[in-house]
Amino acid sequence: MPDHTESSARPEFAPDAFDPRTDAVMQCPYPFFDRMRAEDPVHRMDGALVGRPGEQVYAVTRHDLVSQVLMDWHRYSSRFGSPGSAPPAHLMAELREIAAGGWRRPPTMLTADPPVHTRYRKLVSKAFTPSRVASMAPTIQRICDDLIAGFPPSGPVDFLTSFCVPIPTRTIAAALGVPEERFADFKRWADASVASIGRQLDDDGWLAAGRGVVELQQYFAGEFVARNIEPRDDLLTDLLRARLYADDGIEEGVDGEPLSMAELLSIVQQLQVAGSETTASLIADAVVLLADHPDEWDRIAGESARATAVVEECLRLASPNQGMFRVVNHDTELGGTAIPQGSTMWVLFGAANRDESAYPHASTFDPGREHVAQHLAFGRGPHYCIGAPLARLEATIALRTLARAFSRVEPVDPESLRYAPSAILRGLEHLDVRLTPRA
Repeated sequence: MPDHTESSARPEFAPDAFDPRTDAVMQCPYPFFDRMRAEDPVHRMDGALVGRPGEQVYAVTRHDLVSQVLMDWHRYSSRFGSPGSAPPAHLMAELREIAAGGWRRPPTMLTADPPVHTRYRKLVSKAFTPSRVASMAPTIQRICDDLIAGFPPSGPVDFLTSFCVPIPTRTIAAALGVPEERFADFKRWADASVASIGRQLDDDGWLAAGRGVVELQQYFAGEFVARNIEPRDDLLTDLLRARLYADDGIEEGVDGEPLSMAELLSIVQQLQVAGSETTASLIADAVVLLADHPDEWDRIAGESARATAVVEECLRLASPNQGMFRVVNHDTELGGTAIPQGSTMWVLFGAANRDESAYPHASTFDPGREHVAQHLAFGRGPHYCIGAPLARLEATIALRTLARAFSRVEPVDPESLRYAPSAILRGLEHLDVRLTPRA
């Protein structure tokens, strides 16, 4: 069974031999993170190990140091380019030809620094408001109810494909105005957008991902044109209408300007990715964790508010996004390690969230712990995940709905569970569960 709650075993490895591509790290990175945090918290490694060949990467594992990097955008820039692995040189010409059918993706929220990042974030915040997110609750509840109603009357359930994945995919698709008959395409496009993040693809995989991203762009470009002609009450129309003005505290020269088509498409792609794979992984990991804590499962059924705390503790322990990159703007020092300008920082949320100095008994599942929501699963600082409220809402409704319908949701074969081969996006490859309906 995947190790969520214990990481006491000390792996037999020298810190300078840490390789996140190995199966041992993919399946349970936490013992490795524990040792790195204790012995080498700013760990120098070959960038090729995380899909960034030719770069010198420093993996940061301590909570205080990760927080320091995330808060200091002047020193540690988010202009790191794509979070995905670099494609092989022999495919570059063909991939460029495919990409020519779409729009070149500009740096927006994920890969820009203030004040450019501030403009995009404020514009998206005007569309992705708390009231807009809260208004999605009935849709999420209806999706959960419909999915449970579709479970087979007996036998195991393929929980990833039958429940975890459809919830965030259908929710963000509905928010973006995608009709139900295009949900399968929307999921395929989301998969294409994250295909290379922390993973190594074969040639066919690279080409399929490139085509999928262009298909997404072409579809939503058409939708934005349609919204210009006939606005709707949806997120796409909100993005089209969003403007920043001088009293928003923006930089000079963009007062009242809308987003360009390339910017709109880049933001849609980021919302789609943020609203799909990581939330699905969170729900799946939560169910696995709760299978070992049936008392918490029963509390969720009887105390609606308990689900909120459980989701936060699952976010800390599971950390579906294990980490993100930053680029060093000038020679600096972090945790006693000298870091030259141009180096890449790999800030590991998954390691920081298991730091005993920040979370006593960090490997223990404890939704009642003090300040349970103060984790780094969504990052920190200017780039704190804008989709965090929606992910929390989806996971909370999903767990409440399941706990009220079933007295137990348990993996059929816990020992067979495996995580997909990605050093960044941590999620189960499969999850068959056995359901026990409530009497």
